[in-house]
Amino acid sequence: MKLLIYLCLILASAVVALGQNVEVKKLSSEADVPRITIEDAKKAFDDGKAVFVDSRGLDAYRQEHITGAVVIDDTAEDKFDKLPKGKKIIVYCS
Repeated sequence: MKLLIYLCLILASAVVALGQNVEVKKLSSEADVPRITIEDAKKAFDDGKAVFVDSRGLDAYRQEHITGAVVIDDTAEDKFDKLPKGKKIIVYCS
């Protein structure tokens, strides 16, 4: 379970970096993953400055997800191309 959380956090940091047009860097530990408070995430989303990305599988997304969140279909060739440019990418996995 800890490995799954760590992998989600790595994915989250990579997606955040891609959304902000910054260089992707390899993180050496979980402590290096960028964090955002729930309040700041909601404000950025409500202001149209961020998008929520559900990193769980498609079945879990279909059962329940944050309203307005998108899911990245891991079978799609252009899965990251569909993410909006110029917005903060906030990834969650549970």
